Amino acid sequence: MSLWMKLHTLFRATATEPLEHIVDVNAIRIFEQEIRDAENAIVQAKYQLATVMAEKKQLQRHNQALEENIANKERQTLVALEKNEEALAQDIAALIADDESLLADQRKQADYLQQQETHLKRQLRIAAQSIQKYQRELALAKANNSAQKALGQLKGYSSGLNTSMQDMASSLERIQKRQNRAVDMDAALSEINAEMSGEQLDARLKQAGIKTGKHDAEAVLERLRKQRAA
Repeated sequence: MSLWMKLHTLFRATATEPLEHIVDVNAIRIFEQEIRDAENAIVQAKYQLATVMAEKKQLQRHNQALEENIANKERQTLVALEKNEEALAQDIAALIADDESLLADQRKQADYLQQQETHLKRQLRIAAQSIQKYQRELALAKANNSAQKALGQLKGYSSGLNTSMQDMASSLERIQKRQNRAVDMDAALSEINAEMSGEQLDARLKQAGIKTGKHDAEAVLERLRKQRAA
C-alpha cells in the first residue's frame, strides 16, 4: 500500500472523530507545517519583491532616458524657433508634450513601485522575526511534549518501578545476610581450630600469668639477659 493510500485510510478512519480532538492530538505537527508554509510564503514574497525592485529600476532608467530625450527635443525646438521654422517647432513641441505626459505617468508608477518595495521589505522583516519566534516556540513545545510523555511513562511504570526497587533491596539484604553468615562461620571454625590445637588454652594461661612451659622468643631472650647479668 502506498503512503498516500495509507494517509487516505487514516483520514477515513478518523473521519468520525471530533475535529477538535484530531487537531489537539496533532497540534505540534500542524504548527510545524504552518511554519514551513510561512517559510515557503517568505521565499515567494522575496521573489515578488525582487521582481518589483527590478521593474522599478528598469522604469527609472527608462524615465531618465525619456528626460534626456525631452531635453534634446527642447533644444531642437529652440533652434527651429531661431530659424523661424514655426511648423517644425510646433511638431517637435507636440512630441515633447506626449513625452512629458508619458514621463509623468511613469514617474507615478515608479513612486508606486517604491512604496510597494518599502511595504514588502517591512512585511518580510516582520514575518522573518515572527517565524524565528515561532520556531523557538516550536522547539519548546516539542521539548515540553517529550517531557510530558516521559513523565506519563514514568507514572505508568511507577508501580513496577517500586516493585523493582523493593526486589533489589530484598536481594541486597539476602546477599548481606549470606556474607555475614560466611564471616561468622569463618570465625567459628577459627575458634574450633584454636580449641583443638590448644592455642585458646595457651592464650588464657598467658593472660592469667601462668607459664605454659612452651619455649618462645621472649622466654629465650629473658633467659639470656639473666645469664649476661650474672
